[in-house]
Amino acid sequence: MAFSIGSGAGAVLGGTSGISNLANSLASRLGGSAGTYFDQLKPASFRGVPFVSLGGNSRFGRRIEVHEYPKRDTPWGEDVGKRTRPYLVAGYIVGDDVIAQRDQMIKACELAGDGTFVHASYGTLNVTMLSLNVIERWEKGRYFEFEFEFIEAGKKTFPLSAAATGNSVLSSVLGVNVAAALNFASQALKVVALGASVLGSVVSTALGWYTFAKNVVVDARNLFSLYMNLPGDFGRFFGSSSVAPYSTTGITAQPSATVASLTALSVTNRMAVDTASDTLAAAAANFGAGTTDDFANAAVGVANAVLAASPDPSDGMRLLTELSSFVPSGVNSMSVIGAGMSTMQAACADLFRRTCVAAVAQASSTYQPSSSDDAVQVRDAVTGLIDAELAIAGDQGEDETYQAMRTLRAAVVEDLNARGAGLSSIKTFVFPASMPALTLANRIYRDASRADELVAQADAIHPLFMPTTFKALSS
Repeated sequence: MAFSIGSGAGAVLGGTSGISNLANSLASRLGGSAGTYFDQLKPASFRGVPFVSLGGNSRFGRRIEVHEYPKRDTPWGEDVGKRTRPYLVAGYIVGDDVIAQRDQMIKACELAGDGTFVHASYGTLNVTMLSLNVIERWEKGRYFEFEFEFIEAGKKTFPLSAAATGNSVLSSVLGVNVAAALNFASQALKVVALGASVLGSVVSTALGWYTFAKNVVVDARNLFSLYMNLPGDFGRFFGSSSVAPYSTTGITAQPSATVASLTALSVTNRMAVDTASDTLAAAAANFGAGTTDDFANAAVGVANAVLAASPDPSDGMRLLTELSSFVPSGVNSMSVIGAGMSTMQAACADLFRRTCVAAVAQASSTYQPSSSDDAVQVRDAVTGLIDAELAIAGDQGEDETYQAMRTLRAAVVEDLNARGAGLSSIKTFVFPASMPALTLANRIYRDASRADELVAQADAIHPLFMPTTFKALSS
């Protein structure tokens, strides 16, 4: 707010000049110069209303909480932060219109919120007004004194805390892998002493699973998604890094990516799966009572390699869900050895399936839902896998895996609920006639640049002729 000071402003500035002249006169008598100091002083004002500053005092330092203890001679001072800076300032106004000046200062001090205070030596400060004392003296006539009390202003902020839900999922994944390894060892050690046939079932089951994993990563759709990392837009049917035809997870284009570099990356990823498979094969060949942990860790390595070979989390979840469906070939024998082989096969299958489910949950923690509906859909898909495993672990009395899966389920639900809560929902739009995508994007979102996104969501035959009914993000 601007204030009109009138003739009082000249009186105030004249007062400042008078103080400066007096100081210069005093300094010259003492054999020095006050010009350098007084040239640095600024005319004092609060919210644009000027006054002459007579002086003041301020306090600085740290906030120290003093702790005194019985039978101890020295205290301990706990530093809890910087101390609030108070500014106590004395000043005056003078002039024939001194009453009008006073009223304007009172009005300025009673305004809500923080204000700008120009201190003579500290300069411009953002302060909170605590009080103003106005002193009137009959014998001094057209002269009022002010006593201000300010503190430095701060913003109204509150501590922000948010649960690291993604980290909770990763921690729970580790817990599932540990529990799965423990229950696998418990089952395997019951039959490992039955001989070579049982050990052979470990090798054959592992062979079947990692062969399945190798076939999964060469999936055509997985390779197609890899090339979504190419910069640029290659049309609606191929998509781009910003508008993907199959997934709206927001794949980030790599500016330097080329077909050759992405192909090389795909080969490297497949080689990593092959290496992890070789590690599992070696662990199976050397399987024994003391190597169950090595075998379990190798199984986790295969699942992680498949996840790393996926160009985006949605593909990782899809491939690992497919890999979790692996079922070993049965054993046609009713003998003790045959029963032992069946037990070992079932234990291996449980281990492989649980590592895949854990990896699916891990992929979901990095998946970026495109809408709240998408978050719910992914959440239900992942928890469906976990629920099936909970039933199996419960039926088999495997308490460690059961509890770990429950913890993982809670973490996945919390994570996807939290990340999907602030997203737009999917809405069905109905229009009386076909319109261009640009028109609809402007009408729905007030943003014509989202036309390509709208075309992808509506699966339109042509951007100029959008369907009259389609589903898209509500905002």
